[in-house]
Formats: sequence, C-alpha cells, structure tokens
Amino acid sequence: MLQRSIPLAICGCLLWSACSKKERQEAVAQFDPSKPVTLQRFTPDSGGVGTQMIIYGDNFGSDPAIVKVFVNDVPAPVVGVKGTVIFALIPSQAGEGPVKVKIGSAGETKEVTSTTDFNYLYNPVVGTLAGFTDKDGKTAIVDGDIKKAQFEEPYWLTFDQHKNLYLIEEKRAVRFIDSARTYVKTLFRTGNGLDRPRTLAFNPTFDTLYITNDQWDERGLSTAILTPESGFTRWNSLIFSQTTNGGDAHPVTGDFFFNSYAKGEMFKWDRTTKATRFMYRVDDVNWEFNIQFAPSGDFAYIVVVNQSYVLRTKYNKETGTLDAPVHFVGGRGSHGHQDGVGTDARFDHPQQGAFDKNNNFYLADVRNHCIRKITPEGVVSTFAGRPREYGYADGPLRKAQFDQPWGIAYDEAAATFYVADQKNRRIRTISVE
Repeated sequence: MLQRSIPLAICGCLLWSACSKKERQEAVAQFDPSKPVTLQRFTPDSGGVGTQMIIYGDNFGSDPAIVKVFVNDVPAPVVGVKGTVIFALIPSQAGEGPVKVKIGSAGETKEVTSTTDFNYLYNPVVGTLAGFTDKDGKTAIVDGDIKKAQFEEPYWLTFDQHKNLYLIEEKRAVRFIDSARTYVKTLFRTGNGLDRPRTLAFNPTFDTLYITNDQWDERGLSTAILTPESGFTRWNSLIFSQTTNGGDAHPVTGDFFFNSYAKGEMFKWDRTTKATRFMYRVDDVNWEFNIQFAPSGDFAYIVVVNQSYVLRTKYNKETGTLDAPVHFVGGRGSHGHQDGVGTDARFDHPQQGAFDKNNNFYLADVRNHCIRKITPEGVVSTFAGRPREYGYADGPLRKAQFDQPWGIAYDEAAATFYVADQKNRRIRTISVE
C-alpha cells in the first residue's frame, strides 16, 4: 500500500510543480514589442459607465502601466492585465465605437483595434440643481449660494457662450446662475413696461439678449434687449405694437423672429435695417406660440402652447425668412397625453424645447408634467416624468416627477438638461450619468 502511495505522491508533486511553473510564467509574462498584439474579442458588447469589460487577445503583457484602452477613442481605466486578458472599466459617455488597445512605452508601442463596436448605454437620472420650499410649501426669490437660493416660478432658460444660465421668473424677474453652478443672482425685477417676460434668446455673438414681453396693449413694449455693457441688468425697448409671447434669434444671421398673439402672425426684425417685416399668419387669432430654431438654423419649430401642437418651418436662406409652416406633431386644439407619430401624438400646453446634436427636440409638456422627445422624423415619446401625475421626485427618468415644467435647456458638453420646474419652485437636472 505504501509502495503505491509514493508514485502517487511523486506525480502529485510533479503536477503541482508544473502548475506552479505555468502560473509563474503567466504571472511574469512580459509584453514582447517584436510580436504583434492581437484582440480576439471583448465582453460585454454594451453597458453603461463603470461596467467592467474583459478583452481577450495575446501579447498583452502583465504591466497595467504600459496598457491603454480606448472605447470609441475615449480613454478607459485599466484595472488589470494578465497575458491574454485585460480588465478595463467603461468610461463616461463613451458612445458607440470600436475598442482600441495600445501597449508599450515610447518607441515600442503596438496598437490593435476591434472589428466590432461597443454600444454605450446611457443611464439618465433626474436630479435637483437648486431651489427648495419651506415646510408650508412656500418660497421666495432669494439670491446667493446656490444651496440657499430660492425660486418662485422659474419659466424659461437659455445659455450664454460661457454656459451661464439665464432664466425668467414668471411676471417677476430675470435671474442668473453662474457656469460653475455655485450662485444665483437677480439681474432685474419686472416693471416699467416690461411686466411679463416670456422668452429669452441670445444672438449668435452673444452681444444681445432678446426678451419678449406679453402685454395687451398694441402700443406697448413687445420686445426688449439687454447687452453685456450693463451686465444684462438694464433693458432697452426694441419693438412695440404687438402682443408678443414668443421669439427667437436666428443662430447664424442674428435676425429676430417673433409672433403676434392677438392675430396669430409671424414677424421678422431685421438686425441690419432695424425694421420689422410681416411674413404671414400662422393660424387663427389668439394663437399663443413661440419660435425655436435648430442649432443649424435650417429650420425652426413653432410650438403652439394653447392649442397643444407643433409646426415645422424651413428657413429660406435666399429671402432670409421662414417658409409657411406645416403641421408636424400633436393634434390642433386636442389636449392630452399620447406617444405616437406625427399628428397621432398628443400634448397638453407644451412650452420650451431644447435640441441635441442629432436634432432631437426635448419639449417641456407643462400640463402633462413631463418632458417629451420629438425625433426629426416626428416620432414622439415620453422622455422623463410620469404623464398626468404631478409631484416632486428625483431618480430614474420615468420614476421622477415634475410639477408643470415650463423651460428646458441642454448643455451638450456636460450631457445635462436643465429644467425650470415651475410649481416645484426648483431648477431640475437630467444628466446622462
């Protein structure tokens, strides 16, 4: 019995020795710059920020310091490497693209790129940037540190070239949030003829901020302007004689387009000649609408607030005017909530929208208490919020709650939406991470 055990023990030692030798060889495997680096596959092929990716191949070495991984050209943190396997983490906002591996030091670097793409999955979350109410639900216009600042009825948002935020307080004031999102200040209070500001729009060079003014006097102020000289704190009259509740500056020419609520008409104010030109009647009298240009300036959406639908109008470069609009999405005068295509979709008093780089339009649907998404093809879906269910809740997109969101702006670089959540008295955020 003992004689049979010795050979088994010897075999066991030899096997252990062989395994240990193999492990030691793998543990000390070095990158060989004279040989190619191969990338066979990676897993998973999709995921969000922080997802662990395993990359399989050959000649990876064992030193993480000389290994670089990129997903769609975005650097990915490397957490480990062992000969034929690399462990990396998916970086924020990687997008869709191939996986690239670079190994070696200066002068001895090998590079390989996958033949298949990784698909980045965004995970948008609704949060709160600023604003709060007391135990009785009351608030006030309070400036200062953003953690202590308060809002009463935030309404419309826009950025300057530095990503500072400008916003309207309904019938009260125009306010400012710095680009670092650290403080809030009031630029000016309403009054003296500018009593109900409705929309804000910078011209392309950011030396003029247009403010439409909704009033019932045909001889009263309809549009004012502010300039950097006063720090955008003192306004000057620009246009009279229209009951205006919406306007926007063309993002290339700087010409200003605005409406007449009383007659449902569209006008252009020429920046060069400083003259107003009537273009056409959009529809019936008492037609409350605003104009919002796509970043390219090639087209604009006319959001008809009190009739709950959206028209699309093309910018005519030859004439410098907007062509007659066409009915794009929503039902004319038919309020409700319904996702769908074109005129099958339903809104309930939509207001401001914001474009992303693909010309998707994210629209604040006020009385549906949510943010809607409209694709360039006219497909309407619910992006954030619980339709027809108002409240206040941060969290995942469709679990979050708003209470009459009126304004929205999008910062492409930060991949963040800012929402003027009027009845919650707060500025909300929708971030993709």
